Formats: sequence, C-alpha cells, structure tokens
Amino acid sequence: MDLQILSSVLMSDIRQRLSRAIVVEMAAVVADAEGIDAVTLQRIANDAGVKQPALYRHVSGIEELRMLLSLRARDELVRYLETAIGDSHRDEAVLSAARAWQKFVREHPGLYSATDRVPSVGDPDIEASLSRVVITLSNALAGYRLTDDVRAHCARSLRSALHGFCVLEKDHGHPEPQAIDAGLNNLVELFCRGIETLEN
Repeated sequence: MDLQILSSVLMSDIRQRLSRAIVVEMAAVVADAEGIDAVTLQRIANDAGVKQPALYRHVSGIEELRMLLSLRARDELVRYLETAIGDSHRDEAVLSAARAWQKFVREHPGLYSATDRVPSVGDPDIEASLSRVVITLSNALAGYRLTDDVRAHCARSLRSALHGFCVLEKDHGHPEPQAIDAGLNNLVELFCRGIETLEN
C-alpha cells in the first residue's frame, strides 16, 4: 500500500478511536521524544488528525492533560519499582529501587518531567499517586528494624533523594556525568548506613 494512503488510513483509524487514554498515550510519546514543553493541545490534535476542539471531549485543557501525564508517570514508576524490588532485602532493596527509578527516568524523561508540572498537593488523585510511590519505597525498607513512623519518614527522604538525583541526571546537571552510576551507588550507600543508625 502507498505510504500516503497508509498514513491516511491510520489517521482515520485514530480519529475514530480517539479517547482519553489515546490522548494521554499520544502526549506521553511526544513528551519522551521531544520534551514535556512540546506537549500542547494543538500538537496532539495535529498528530491525531483532528481539530483542537475535538480534544475537549476527552480533556478539559492542557492543565488536565498534564495532570493525567503526571498520574501516568507515577503509576508506571511504581510498576518499575515493584518489579525491581521483588523479594530483595535491606540494602539490596534500596539499591534495586534506586536503579529502577533511574531506569524509568532514563527511558521516559519527558513523561517523568510531567510530575514537576503539577502541584503535589491539592488534588486527591495526585496525592494518592504520590502516596503509592512513598508506600512502595516504605515496603522496600521493611527489612530494617524501624518503627512505622520512622520508616515512613525514611521513605519520603529516599523519594526526595532519588527524585533530585535523577532530575539532575535528566537535565544534565551532574558535575561529573561520567560517574553518574557510581554517584547513585554512593547515594544508596550513604542512605543505607544512615538508616542503620535509626534501627531499634
């Protein structure tokens, strides 16, 4: 089939099947390929072969689309973390979580950037998605002898550390980019040795 005809057929199929989930999927693809700033309603409409007003059947505007991307990012991050952590224990679990976080950001830099475009408080869905990330990290710390409150605080601290480290890598902010993996290992080592001082 001629490529132009094939493209026309595919675009027609997208127009017929356009849904909220497809809009988010298309936005995620653009974000990872070109950066989060490339995600606009006009761009998604153009890619879908529809007029921009057609998107309002599925999202209320760019703010909601960014929120949906943020939710998707955290849901996928949790899947990466859970798969990597598995049955690992103590330091191994923390290192597995750190590497999974880094892997997700490397593979989905634009999608991950969406998490910084939406406030972390004020929306129940966003707050719940963030809570799932923290709970997953807290579960990774279950091998340490910590009270529930201390474990929760440590999980939030670990989230902050991994987020900051991976954003610096994503945005080329590390002073020694050739030693990023070693830097992540050192971060985990410091965290694990510190958490041992909190064990009861």
